Amino acid sequence: MQLRPVSFENETGIRYGFQLETSDEKPRFWCILVARFAGNYRSGHHGAPDARFIQGITQTALGVWCPAALILDLRELAYTWGDEMEEVLGTRGEIKVPTVVVGSETCLPAIGTLIHGINSTKPATDAEHIFDNMDAAWEYVHQRA
Repeated sequence: MQLRPVSFENETGIRYGFQLETSDEKPRFWCILVARFAGNYRSGHHGAPDARFIQGITQTALGVWCPAALILDLRELAYTWGDEMEEVLGTRGEIKVPTVVVGSETCLPAIGTLIHGINSTKPATDAEHIFDNMDAAWEYVHQRA
């Protein structure tokens, strides 16, 4: 039997990082998790491994830190198309804590067509939980955590 070493970093070009926001006003173990993803999400079905990677890393972080809420920071992620992004965004209930998405022009136009329909001109930020600035996302998530 031959075993090949593997690592998360070799599976995709997506980079990630995490931050926890804690508050002296909340119970001891209360926190909000910020999960930041950057890089080029491959287009169409080629992006499926990227989506699975982002989703898996996010679910792992949720299990480790058990946050009261999640901010998915996609401002540095270049995403143009791929249906698997729905799972990343938690549109089917995959994420069990209040979640917001923060994006930029590198991903929000494609997210808009994903959630509103391919021919829609509605921006992604028309959705209640999607923002183009971090301050608005913080305010929204603090109200729900």
